[in-house]
Amino acid sequence: MRPQSPKGFILIEMVTTLVLIGIIGAFTGFFLYNGINGYLASKRNSEDAMKAQVAMDRISTELRDMKSSPKPTFETQKVTYENKILPYTRILQIENGPDGPGIYLTVNGVKNLLLDNIVLAQSSITYDASRNLDNAGGNSEISWVRVSFRLNDIGTPFEVSVYPRAMITFP
Repeated sequence: MRPQSPKGFILIEMVTTLVLIGIIGAFTGFFLYNGINGYLASKRNSEDAMKAQVAMDRISTELRDMKSSPKPTFETQKVTYENKILPYTRILQIENGPDGPGIYLTVNGVKNLLLDNIVLAQSSITYDASRNLDNAGGNSEISWVRVSFRLNDIGTPFEVSVYPRAMITFP
């Protein structure tokens, strides 16, 4: 008579199987976690970049049609101007406003948030008035207005340069 072979799993086989399933599960969870985090970060950055693009388009529309009279006034991170097409005195300002740090457009005393979540220290409104564009005398005209900013979540700086349609003498 021959000895009977054991039927079923023995304890060592069971433990080995559980350990292998645990290792495979851990690696699978790790890769899924990283993939989902990458997707969410990409989605968040894409949405922030789209908001920045919309804000830059609005800023371009606002500043492109500045009136030459009254002359726009530039201060640190602020420009006050009137627009040929849109009514009322307008103020474009980078500040820590009621909705947090952002770019605000004030029209007729009503402050509107154009873009939030910006880094104030790395944002600016600058202009160039170093050239005589119309060759009509000693005064120089504003050749461009540049608005640059950086969002908190995105490392890439955003910038829009606007070339006014009117000859705005400065100062």
